[in-house]
Amino acid sequence: MLIQRIVYGFIAVALGVVSLKYNYQLVNNTVRLDFIESKLGSGSTYLVYKILSVALVLGGLLYLTGFGPTVLDWLVAPIANAFPH
Repeated sequence: MLIQRIVYGFIAVALGVVSLKYNYQLVNNTVRLDFIESKLGSGSTYLVYKILSVALVLGGLLYLTGFGPTVLDWLVAPIANAFPH
C-alpha cells in the first residue's frame, strides 16, 4: 500500500511537471477550449492547462505524503458544517 502510494504520487507529480514544461506543445496537439477562450479571452486555454497541471502536482504531492485526506477534510469542513448529519 505504501509503495503504491509512492509510485502513484511520483507519477502524478511527473505528469504535472511535464505538462507544465510542455504546455505550449500540449495545447497545440490537443483541442483548444473554445468556451473558455470566448469567455476569458485569447490564450486562456494555456492558463487552464497550467492550473490543471499545478493541481495535479499538488494532488500528487498530497497523495504521496499521505496528507490528502487531512487537507481535503480541512477544505470541506465549512461546507460539512452547513449540512449536519
